[in-house]
Amino acid sequence: MDFKLILGLGKPDIKKMEKEKDIKGLIRAMGYDNDEHIRKEAAFALGKITDSQSPIYTIRNENTKSEEESDVLTVEELITSLKDNDWGIRMNAAKTLVEIGEPAVENLINSLEDNDWQVRWYATEILGEIGDTRGIIPLINLLNDKNNGVKSNSSIALIKIGKPCVEILIDNLNSKEEQIKEHVAEILGEIGDVRGIEPLKKLLNDENDDVRRAAEVSLEKINSRE
Repeated sequence: MDFKLILGLGKPDIKKMEKEKDIKGLIRAMGYDNDEHIRKEAAFALGKITDSQSPIYTIRNENTKSEEESDVLTVEELITSLKDNDWGIRMNAAKTLVEIGEPAVENLINSLEDNDWQVRWYATEILGEIGDTRGIIPLINLLNDKNNGVKSNSSIALIKIGKPCVEILIDNLNSKEEQIKEHVAEILGEIGDVRGIEPLKKLLNDENDDVRRAAEVSLEKINSRE
């Protein structure tokens, strides 16, 4: 038993825990408050040593008093928790999914098609925080979501991912969906990459007023940063 760790005097040895397949130890490490990097390493290690279809993680709400009272959930169950009536559970599920990071991305992408707008809303936000490029195209597809909050969060997520999005965003300036073209033009302006200048110029003659306006504003933003 590692008494130093129990007393908070030492950092969890994630590599050792992974090698020994110490699932309980890794779950405890995911609650290590002193170092975000340790929490992320523990989540990633846990994902590697457990069943890839159902890695397990802990989620704690404000009333949790001990590890024994924590809920142990799969990624799928954490995503389902995003529609829980309890705000605290939703927020802690979202935080846990961000800490899990890459191992949760595919499940989060699948959840972007969930019928519950709240799940889509949280999933877009989490994907933006994780920053994995696999989320770029699915997030772009949500720029014409029927829910305004989901659309807005998708834009914010793409802006957070930033420069890795630029070439794919430029390709989508040719989208047949006017709303996607408009939002993509706005996002390019917020990212501010000069690669967007020439493609945006082509939109200044677009048939849609909103698309033209978005292109014009974005060009001004990009040029002002040069």
